[in-house]
Amino acid sequence: MTGASHGRDDYAWSGGWLSRVDPRVKIASVAGLLAVNLLAATFLVPLVISFAMLLLMVAGRVPYRRQLIMIAFPATFAIFIIASQTVFEGRAVFASLWFIDLHLDGLLHGIYLSLRVVSGALVVVVLGVTTPINRLCMALRWFRVPATFVEVVLLTYRYLFDIYAEYARMREAQRSRLGWTSAAAGLSSSRMLGGSLFLRVYERGLRSAEAMSCRGAGSLVSGNLPRPSRLDVGAGLATALLLVLLVVLALEGWR
Repeated sequence: MTGASHGRDDYAWSGGWLSRVDPRVKIASVAGLLAVNLLAATFLVPLVISFAMLLLMVAGRVPYRRQLIMIAFPATFAIFIIASQTVFEGRAVFASLWFIDLHLDGLLHGIYLSLRVVSGALVVVVLGVTTPINRLCMALRWFRVPATFVEVVLLTYRYLFDIYAEYARMREAQRSRLGWTSAAAGLSSSRMLGGSLFLRVYERGLRSAEAMSCRGAGSLVSGNLPRPSRLDVGAGLATALLLVLLVVLALEGWR
């Protein structure tokens, strides 16, 4: 099940120390960080979480291009939040852009919300980039997540890459036939591409289901995770210390 996406998850399968940390430790750490980030009422908590995730990516030698992609994804939401809060929220106007008033308290609140969004997204993305999907699903089953849900996650993950590969092949075929030489031709090609892509993926899904049924396929999630190593214990202790620091900062923010 993981072969289709192996090439695009090269870091998760690279064997680096960050990818070798037990996924159970990672999931528990992510749950704790997200809970503190959601409940904290201070700028410091999301700032510390974001800095910790960036430091983790650098220490784990995550490729810089991958780091930029990871940061750009939540940053787009952060920019929208800051802009909308600055325009629509607050009372104290600090500047005007044509007929649009910009509010200082809305700007500060938008920055606070955007920091929470960016820090939470970075936590989740770091988990996904550094953990192979099969080990992640085994850890979910260890936490007693329903098997049906885990299998749906596996199948969805697999077919997302299949859809992308099929889309790339069909688009390249259209380009070779001059299907994107103008805006009108591109619009027509897009309609054809969308319809054909849906039909091909649906047919491929039926064939895969029939093949799995004929082979007597059972649960897609198999295997067991090894016992925690020293690396896992160290990662757990480091996360616990970080959570203690964040809780202290959160409590200070409530005062």
